[in-house]
Amino acid sequence: MTNSTSNFPSVMKALRKGRGLTQEQLAEALGISCQAVSKWETGLSFPDVSLLPIMADYFGVSIDYLLGHDTSRRNEEIEKTCCAADELFERKSYIQAIPLLREMLVRYPGNEKLMYKLAWALSGTIRESPENYEEAILLYLKILEISTDTEMRIRVTRDLIYRYYTKGESDKALFYARSLPPFEFCREYNLGRSNVLEGKALAEYLQSNIQLFGSAVLECLEYFADEKILSPEEKKPYTSQSAREKTELLKKALL
Repeated sequence: MTNSTSNFPSVMKALRKGRGLTQEQLAEALGISCQAVSKWETGLSFPDVSLLPIMADYFGVSIDYLLGHDTSRRNEEIEKTCCAADELFERKSYIQAIPLLREMLVRYPGNEKLMYKLAWALSGTIRESPENYEEAILLYLKILEISTDTEMRIRVTRDLIYRYYTKGESDKALFYARSLPPFEFCREYNLGRSNVLEGKALAEYLQSNIQLFGSAVLECLEYFADEKILSPEEKKPYTSQSAREKTELLKKALL
């Protein structure tokens, strides 16, 4: 096997396992024999060139990535593009970020990070181009379909809650909200109480949690302090006044 394809077996195996597929399932999807897949992954043979675009499209990667070509350069280009997009996001320049991300996705189709950034950019143009919102949701759903990264899946799920709520599809927003892990499984809560951290590191982490969780409680209290969101009966045992008093006390505690 030539140097240009020496990384193909490991890339092929990683892509297959990332999709949770057996060699038999991949062979069936590509219309080839199971023996062929086995030989690819062990480096005993290489697929016909005509199969490469089909395989790249199936896994949502570029042919270069499939062949294992210069992944460090690929990652550097993707990271640079994402940083440029983030700078545009800070200036609310979502429209300007869209062509930048689209161009990079042509080069690296199926890259989750680029897809997520594009979905974010498209979501930010809801006033100028409402149709972009639908494309953003499709991108989010595509990421959920292909991603094996837990953090990415949670991030996308969170975004879908707000995207569907904005569209007025509360049932779908509720579905994705309920699919998120409950509070007791979150990283901050468990790392803060597990005694894994010690000394200064533990103190700093706990202080960060106090601010994080305190801010979350303040957001909850805002609903009770507001006179219009909930009725007096729904607020019990809270009242608008008691919620405002608790808010002031918590703000002092968080200083």
